[in-house]
Amino acid sequence: MTRRTAALIAALGVAATACGERSRAEPSTAAKPQPVTVTVANTAVRPVERTVSVVGTLAATAQAEVASEIEGRLVAIEADLGDRVHRDQVLARVREDEIQAKLREAEASLEKAAADEGRGRPLRGGGVISAQEYEQVRTALEVARARRDQLRIQLERAAIRSPLDGSVAARLIDAGSYVKQGTVVFRLVQDDPLKFRGDVPERDVPILAAGQDVRITVDAFPGETFVGHVSRIGAASDPAVRSLAFEALVPNEDHRLRPGFFGHGEVVVRRDDRALAVPRSALSTFAGVTKVFVIEEGVAHERQVVLGVDLGDGWVEIAEGVARGVQVVTSGLSKLADGTPVVVRADAAPGA
Repeated sequence: MTRRTAALIAALGVAATACGERSRAEPSTAAKPQPVTVTVANTAVRPVERTVSVVGTLAATAQAEVASEIEGRLVAIEADLGDRVHRDQVLARVREDEIQAKLREAEASLEKAAADEGRGRPLRGGGVISAQEYEQVRTALEVARARRDQLRIQLERAAIRSPLDGSVAARLIDAGSYVKQGTVVFRLVQDDPLKFRGDVPERDVPILAAGQDVRITVDAFPGETFVGHVSRIGAASDPAVRSLAFEALVPNEDHRLRPGFFGHGEVVVRRDDRALAVPRSALSTFAGVTKVFVIEEGVAHERQVVLGVDLGDGWVEIAEGVARGVQVVTSGLSKLADGTPVVVRADAAPGA
């Protein structure tokens, strides 16, 4: 072997050694990932309401069909559709002149019968008339008094009155019509408060209780919420729809709500003043799994979480998966994996 050949072999060996050392060094450099710059936010404690969504219909607290109690011709209508009425207010009048005439006759008969009884009493005591004759006189007095009282009642009933405080839902007869006893003239509804009647799924029945708040919205007044309280809960479930009926009383002092309105409601079944919440920007969802990244000693760690109530201001309740007092990543989530080193931006507002 010549000197030139030996020198070439030695040079190739040095080059191979250098390449091997460089190859062993490269994996070491790739194993140290570069830190990802992120923003973070602290978990927060927020008040949360647990609600059950329901739908239902507003109904009158009470309703009545007001009928004439005597026979005769309607001579006056003093209330009409939509009018507010109070208890004992006169709604209509039946002609009463004939009743008044009969009443005057009955009062005259009563005076005569009372006078006859007054004269007969001492005669019976003196034995001038028999006990049977006096009993006939006394009976005639009682009959005359009963007839007088009956006509007074008829005269009073000639005025058709409201049995409740409420509103006129329908007027069925016009003035001048002839009515018989029992003819319905008005339909009334008591509309303050109203009843909100709905159904709650069987699974939510155990957490429903009388007195709970119910927030109701109706299409007639978009953007407004009317608050009532659960008043009654049904005793049996409907097997066809697997739900239980309930009622809530809804104040209606201004009478804007009307019986028959369809409404959407939320029953507030529980309040939690110290629920754990994170910004919505901290959540990452894939294949039905929701997770967040928490920061511990400059490293991001993945945590699967169970969501609770959406608080509506960019924050979401976390029911399970994260403890209080930790920091969660709010940006750069797509660049993170469990164990990725991070650098927190100092110029970003908390929760950015």
